[in-house]
Amino acid sequence: MTRSGLSEGCWFSCVFLLLIDKVSLSVSLQETEAVVGDNIILPCSNSDEALQDKVTVFWRFGDNRTVYDIINSEVLFDEQDTSFRHRVESFPAEWTKGNFSITLSSVQKADGGLYTCFIPTINKQTKVQLIVQERPVAPSLQQRDGDVKIAPALSVRGEVRNRDVGRKPENLVLFSAALLGLTLLDV
Repeated sequence: MTRSGLSEGCWFSCVFLLLIDKVSLSVSLQETEAVVGDNIILPCSNSDEALQDKVTVFWRFGDNRTVYDIINSEVLFDEQDTSFRHRVESFPAEWTKGNFSITLSSVQKADGGLYTCFIPTINKQTKVQLIVQERPVAPSLQQRDGDVKIAPALSVRGEVRNRDVGRKPENLVLFSAALLGLTLLDV
C-alpha cells in the first residue's frame, strides 16, 4: 500500500479510467444496400460538436484502403486507392454543417464491405457496412433451331421463373403477350 492507502493496482485503474474518459471514441454503425452499377451515398455527419474552420476527415475501406481524405478542408487524392479513383465525391458546401458524406459512383461487387469515416478532432467514427447485390437479370430471348424460347431467369430466391415456351401456337401467343407486357413495363 502507498501512503494514501491505495494500492498500486487501484491507483493504476483510477488513472486509466480517467484517461479513457478523456480519449473516448464515439462510434456508430450503419448498414446501406446498393445494386451493382448504382451511385450510393455513404453517410457521415456530425451535429454533436462544433468543428474548426479547417476540418480533417478520413474515409477508409476495409483494413486501411484510402477512399477519400479531407485534410485542412482540402481534398487530397495522393493516397487514394486506385479502385476508388474518379468514383468518389463529397459535398464541400456541406462540410461547415458537419456533413462529410461521400457519393460512390458505379458501385461494383468488390465495393461491398466496411467503410469508416473518422473525424480526428472530435475522435468520432462512423462505420458504414455496404452490401452490394447483383443487378437482377431480365429474361432474355434465345433462338435455337427455329424454336423461340425465354431463357430461365432466377428470382430472388433462386427459383426458376420462366420455362421454355416450345413450338405450340398457344405458347407462342402467350409468349408474345408476355413480351409485350415486358416492353410496356420498360416504358
